[in-house]
Amino acid sequence: MQDEAYVKILRESLEKKVELLNLISNENEIQSRVLSDPNATPDEFQATIDNKDKWITDISTLDNGFSAIFEKVKPLLENQKSKYRDEIARMKDLVRQITDLTTQVEKQEKENYLLAQQKFAGVRKQVQKIRKSQSAVSTYYKSMNGSGYDAQFLDSTN
Repeated sequence: MQDEAYVKILRESLEKKVELLNLISNENEIQSRVLSDPNATPDEFQATIDNKDKWITDISTLDNGFSAIFEKVKPLLENQKSKYRDEIARMKDLVRQITDLTTQVEKQEKENYLLAQQKFAGVRKQVQKIRKSQSAVSTYYKSMNGSGYDAQFLDSTN
């Protein structure tokens, strides 16, 4: 009975990983929209990063647990293939899904990385433009203050 529980845990671990990869993929789509939206805030972008970070940590934990359990159950699965045929087939299918989702997530990450580079380049240009404007205003005020003109209102009715 304990062996069957381990096999079930392996399958459930793979199912959970599929679920988490789907969450990451959906969050990547949200992140792409945030990066493409000129009105999006840095907090919105950070929220997508925080969510994905949490799920990636969960996946890492699952992977570590899976490896430990698989090492215990591997001889059983190899020696009793017919008994666990359905579970093995299901796990193979889940591994294929995980591979496909991992490829999809990696592609999304690359696309979002390029979007982030573009967005941050635009932000840097805006910052440079603001600095130049501030410098020009500062120079103007300094030159006006040093010009000897007094800023006063002259009443010509006297």
